[in-house]
Amino acid sequence: MVMAWIPLLGIAIPMVIVPAALFAKHVGKARQYSHLERMQALKAGVTLPPTVSLPGPFSLVAIGAGVPMACVLGAFAATESVRHQLPYTPTPLVIIWVACAALGVCALATALILGLLLHRANSRTQAATREASAKPAYDPDMFDSAHRAY
Repeated sequence: MVMAWIPLLGIAIPMVIVPAALFAKHVGKARQYSHLERMQALKAGVTLPPTVSLPGPFSLVAIGAGVPMACVLGAFAATESVRHQLPYTPTPLVIIWVACAALGVCALATALILGLLLHRANSRTQAATREASAKPAYDPDMFDSAHRAY
């Protein structure tokens, strides 16, 4: 009975690979057209809107809180499944809950790193808009004569 799944999975692989390849090709073409459009706008001197939209705080909450909650629910379901099927040995339960804790800690670390990167990007964006509207500072070295030998 198990061997019957092998041909079915072999047939199902192209059903996954072909749409994924077509989607990747479509995304690549869309990015190429977007790039060409931006380059033509730059040639024409048109001001461009910002292209990168930063992830919102909800995505960080989803990673930092959603992933550990899903890990705990999955570990609880796996614990209930293992407990009723096998004689009581703590080893599978320890493995399940250690993997759950490791995934939760990794999700929290990822959310922390993304939060710091998001904060840094927002502060750079704010600084760039302040500097763009401010009067440029006078730099005497910029106008230094070229005949001096240092």
